Amino acid sequence: MDDNTLLDTNLEDRPAEFEYASSGQRFANYIVDQIVLYILSGIGGVVLGTLSPSIVEDETGLNFVSIFIAIAISLAYYTFMEGSTGKSVGKYVTGTRALTEDGEPLPMNKAFVRSLCRLIPFEAFSFLGSIRGWHDTISKTMVVRDR
Repeated sequence: MDDNTLLDTNLEDRPAEFEYASSGQRFANYIVDQIVLYILSGIGGVVLGTLSPSIVEDETGLNFVSIFIAIAISLAYYTFMEGSTGKSVGKYVTGTRALTEDGEPLPMNKAFVRSLCRLIPFEAFSFLGSIRGWHDTISKTMVVRDR
């Protein structure tokens, strides 16, 4: 049994057939999803600039609106993708899936909590020394290899 097999005593009721995604898979998920989010945010910016050119002319308003759009797109992307399929684009690429700690598909509310937790400052560093990050532990979810 390798280090990624679920042995966490906090998850004792969870089915034994699931195996955590490796840290390499999780990192690849992050990179692929960031690329997707940059593309979606760029499209959102072009659409906003086309619909409301006055925002683009005001740098202060543009910065606020840009941050708001990026956060809204990130929340919508992760919530919709993981809540409907258990997978983001990154998870499709790496063959992983997000599930509840009980091994059930993610309901939208847990997918939304996972998405919100990703906004916690330094959340990406919560994986140092652990296979599960804050957005996993707080939302009581896990990312496993998809079989």
